Amino acid sequence: MAEEAETADAEAAAAEPLLNRSQIAQIFGVSENTIDKWRKKGMPVEGEGGNGVAYEFRFSDCKRWFEETKAREQAEKQAADDFVSQQRMEFLNAGQRDQAAGFSAGQRKEMAQAELVWMQAARARGALIHVDEVVELLDQIFGEFRAGLDGQPDWLEREFSLTGDQVERAVDYNDGILRSVQAKIKAAALGEDQTQVVDPLDGRLL
Repeated sequence: MAEEAETADAEAAAAEPLLNRSQIAQIFGVSENTIDKWRKKGMPVEGEGGNGVAYEFRFSDCKRWFEETKAREQAEKQAADDFVSQQRMEFLNAGQRDQAAGFSAGQRKEMAQAELVWMQAARARGALIHVDEVVELLDQIFGEFRAGLDGQPDWLEREFSLTGDQVERAVDYNDGILRSVQAKIKAAALGEDQTQVVDPLDGRLL
């Protein structure tokens, strides 16, 4: 059965037409410069181009690479987010334990009850919301923000006929912004004082 499946896959691949850079870009809905960037990051190429020879791509291979790369990046982001949350929780718990160490059991109980009453009152007047609600909202906001930055170079290329080099500079600049935002969030989550500001274009301190 395995051999039959491999034979079927090979036959399907052989029947699939090879696509040039423009055609594969149309399928993914991106610019040709983005395809070049993906190729440099490891997207499979069926036929090497250069010196007037067009690159050739097999869509099924490119689609598989795209999905695997996207899944890996999401897993890495989730792992980093989980790490930050865990470290933040441990840090806060340690601080609370240190602070409560000098109080008696009765005093700690009174403090906990007072804090609960305050939180309930703050929740009732809309001054306190659940962390999950904030996280969900921030995920939506930053999702839109990242999607906008990811799509901006393609839009700039179409609207202003930018060269490949100019598009790459725009991509690098936007990537720098995302790295800077990520660093700020991580520093805030870990309680770090981050006073240095980095230029997202070249990574140098301002």
